[in-house]
Amino acid sequence: QLPTKPTNHFFSASMSNAANLNVQVLESLNRLAETLAQLDERGDGSSSVDELTKFAASLNMTDSTTTARPSTQSPSSTPNTNLSHYRTLPSTVTTAYTLLTDGSNYIHATSTKYTLVSKIDYIKEGGNLALELQKGIDLIATATLGVFDSGSGCSCSLKKYVKQYARAVVASVISLITCFEDGSALDTSNGTVNNIGAQKTGAVWSACDCITRQLPKGNRNAMRRELMVWVRDCLESIEEFEELMEIGTRDDDGEEEGEDAMEEEEQYTEREMKVAKSSVNVMKCSKNVLGLVLKVFECVGECAEKPADEQSIEQSTTLSDEQRKEMFQWIGHLHELARAVGEGVTEVGVLLYPPLDFTSQSNEAGRVQSSSSSNSTQSIPDLGSSNLGQQLQIQLHALYDCVECIHVASLQSGASVRYCMTDEVVEAIDKLKKAVGVRCAEVKGSMQ
Repeated sequence: QLPTKPTNHFFSASMSNAANLNVQVLESLNRLAETLAQLDERGDGSSSVDELTKFAASLNMTDSTTTARPSTQSPSSTPNTNLSHYRTLPSTVTTAYTLLTDGSNYIHATSTKYTLVSKIDYIKEGGNLALELQKGIDLIATATLGVFDSGSGCSCSLKKYVKQYARAVVASVISLITCFEDGSALDTSNGTVNNIGAQKTGAVWSACDCITRQLPKGNRNAMRRELMVWVRDCLESIEEFEELMEIGTRDDDGEEEGEDAMEEEEQYTEREMKVAKSSVNVMKCSKNVLGLVLKVFECVGECAEKPADEQSIEQSTTLSDEQRKEMFQWIGHLHELARAVGEGVTEVGVLLYPPLDFTSQSNEAGRVQSSSSSNSTQSIPDLGSSNLGQQLQIQLHALYDCVECIHVASLQSGASVRYCMTDEVVEAIDKLKKAVGVRCAEVKGSMQ
């Protein structure tokens, strides 16, 4: 269990004896900010998590008898996909969210008092309120540690958002205290009202509100949000390059000069247009695959968390805890494959602006082979050694691996989760598997 009240143990005990508590609080917050920045949301037992845990334990922030410790393994290049839940939150994660909310509300209320009081007595009364701000930060740091704990079963997506929102609150509080420490919030020499303190307080409120109102709760919501971001990026890229293609092709005789030549540089040649069309079709296929992943998550996640008396008759035996764990891990693995698809669309888009560069890049040789799975190596065509060709090849590998993972739907034990999927999803899997093959042939033809 995580502590549910401000403990104020994450920071130096010597602060109470300091003449200016604001300075001491700033030093502690800056150390915390650096540690949070180093947290690896995609690792398993990151050294930065261990450092944070040891720091907290040395200050009695948590009870070592009740709080699980992160793994001390070396960071792995393979993302951590050891999910333990999908929709339903375990008690430790629920407690972490309570701490995040309580800490945010505490900071939200205290920041207003800090700004008003510091304008009158920054050193003494302001310092005391800085310690109160620190108590709220202590809660948020404790919650973040709980989410990053290797036994929390939280996804990379959830860790990413908790880290992002926690860092934003810490940074806003640092900025608030700093504006009084450097005197910028107290300067009235120009004869106007100084609103810097109020502005910094507003930034603190905004960061706290993001935690209480926008932070996705649980693996399901965090993973879905990331997927929706990737889908949105796909749609924006598709729209942008379709508009470019609607302009038409440019003459490639090199006779245009001045502004006309510059305008034509924003158009594709006939050869480039073929590549652009096939690349946009790859983006559309990527968007559809990400949409399919969303549906698969719902099917398998619901099946894994369904009570024994409601399980499908197609499942001959009641799911064991180990089988449920394997299903959650399969969801986590699929999400990482979807990440490669979603982020890959942006990488392709960066290289798709005219004029296209088909120059061979010898130093890129072997990059695709080393980054792709053995399953897709024989199915994806060689698209040459240009940067665009290499990136398209990587994207096709990512598409193949993602669709193949869903098509096989096999757990580590050899059991299948295909029975969890609806007829609509199964039909979409077959269609997209064929579509990836069509896109491969299309891109290969355009690159020749």
